Amino acid sequence: VRAGEARGFLGPNGAGKTTLVLLLGGLLRPGAGRVAATRELAGRDAATAPHRWRAPALARRIGSVFQDPEHQFVTGTVYDELALGPRRTGHGEAAVRATVDGLLDRLRLTRLARANPYTLSGGEARRLSVATALATAPRLLVCDEPTFGQDRRTWLELVDLFAELRDGGHGVVAVTHDADFVAALADRRLTLARDPAAVAA
Repeated sequence: VRAGEARGFLGPNGAGKTTLVLLLGGLLRPGAGRVAATRELAGRDAATAPHRWRAPALARRIGSVFQDPEHQFVTGTVYDELALGPRRTGHGEAAVRATVDGLLDRLRLTRLARANPYTLSGGEARRLSVATALATAPRLLVCDEPTFGQDRRTWLELVDLFAELRDGGHGVVAVTHDADFVAALADRRLTLARDPAAVAA
């Protein structure tokens, strides 16, 4: 996955799309093979696999959007959810507030700032999960079904947001069933096939 590129992965259930997201996001240790980051992305951790990076370093470099947004949420309000990453990576409160306010506005969540993340609709929760991944301005964004639950308007807004990130030099990975999203955004695409031997096992 290159800087300034969006890469789309399609495939049926059971093809390994979610596992791929966890591996590329540094959240899962490979069972075989290896995941390596460029020196530009890894910095002083270039000799270390992403799954071994410390949490603040990982959050600054790679943002992950989970398939189930609720698995990302750890605080009691939408605002605090967005503030968590910037605070953990050492930003002052003024910078945290500016980041959070910008993301709330961009993803149309401002009116929900004090809501509990677990009370959001499916589409709102998905937008919040994308926003939390962006809050630390990672160089690589890895997303599992980023458009799930969106209406046409918010779908287009997400395409625009990811395109801006790509055009600004970020790497974007999306694993999805949404072929239209991949067609609208991806510079490269790959369709994963389910391994019959793995299914039989």
